[in-house]
Amino acid sequence: MSNRLLSPALRLAAGGSLSICLALIAAGCGSSGPTMGRVSGVVTHGGAPLTKGNVTFVPDDPDAPYATGQIGPDGSYTLATSEFGDGAVVGSYKVAISGLGPEDVLDYIPPDASDQPQSPISLKYADVNTSGLTATVERGSNTFNFDLE
Repeated sequence: MSNRLLSPALRLAAGGSLSICLALIAAGCGSSGPTMGRVSGVVTHGGAPLTKGNVTFVPDDPDAPYATGQIGPDGSYTLATSEFGDGAVVGSYKVAISGLGPEDVLDYIPPDASDQPQSPISLKYADVNTSGLTATVERGSNTFNFDLE
């Protein structure tokens, strides 16, 4: 079939569709962000599940985003990044774990120091420089369980 048999409107539509398809294919060939790994696990304290808190993975690579996850009532967590979604960028991390849930922090208005919410775990775990916890995230599924003293 020659172009003379197609109306100008059909030629324009066909050409536009082809252009869109080529643009989508080209976009798919480019980088869509860093390589990610799915990360989940369970946090326990003395063998029992930590029932609330947060897990934060801070990357050794200063250009990579950190990843966080909220600890559920069964001690489980799943990490996500704010920029790239579920998981964590592949690489090495220092890990911090807080035993305080959002309700402890957001609802807290400090009348005095004695009324501060108390963490069920040592505060050393809340700082990547003192927690002693590390992880290396690889492509695919990663499980990191932490049993805190």
